Amino acid sequence: MIIIGEKINATRKSVAAALQQRDEQFIIDLATAQAQAGADYIDLNGGDPREGQEAENMKWLVELTQANTDVPLAIDSAAPDALEVGLSMATEGSRPILNSISLETDNLDKRLEILAKHDCMVIGLEMSDDGPPQGVNDRVDRAGELIEKFEACGKKSNDIIIDPCFFPVSADGACGRAVIDAIAAIHATWPDIHIGGGCSNISFGLPKRKLVNFAGLAQAIYHGMDTGLIDPCTPGIVAAILAAEAVAGRDDYCMNYINAERQGILG
Repeated sequence: MIIIGEKINATRKSVAAALQQRDEQFIIDLATAQAQAGADYIDLNGGDPREGQEAENMKWLVELTQANTDVPLAIDSAAPDALEVGLSMATEGSRPILNSISLETDNLDKRLEILAKHDCMVIGLEMSDDGPPQGVNDRVDRAGELIEKFEACGKKSNDIIIDPCFFPVSADGACGRAVIDAIAAIHATWPDIHIGGGCSNISFGLPKRKLVNFAGLAQAIYHGMDTGLIDPCTPGIVAAILAAEAVAGRDDYCMNYINAERQGILG
């Protein structure tokens, strides 16, 4: 599974404060902790409403993270200039992920232009001008639209990650089943496409969220999810992913699981 560490995100108050104060050690600690916990990519989001500031934040985050870890980056921004800055810097050392492009028309052409320009993977978020996806069929249809646009930018199947939008089951009891069934349908239709996203959203508003997250991860992995924007530092989460992959038949002879035990990863 591709694990994208989610913790360096300006929507978190502590990260926003670190960005404002240019607290290097705080960001270094977040980056290195996620790398050591098993992140395959580190997501960087320096969101800021001030004109030009998000691009400056992204430059600072990329420089700092690349200087202190060897993990490739996911460049996460709603601002095209921040995406351009982040991808231009990140591609110097390793192949990054553009996080993300949706079907919303605002800045869509500019984002696709940036995607076509850079050697990177891309997350396709299934939001559109009509709002979030509804049910299974709508998610499959939107996946097809995103894949078509990304392939037109020169991306191959293995470059594409589809995020089917995980929503809180506390708000709608049907949305958990809908996203799991959609993952299965997307995987059946495009078996070489990656699927995943911010799966911890399913537990929002519930007590002991880790239990719900682990249950959602196990079901999603079984049905075809192979990418997750998660906090790898959450105790037990990497072990739960490895166990789910073994049960789903995605770990030949369970060797990843066995090796993780030898390395002390399972706890």
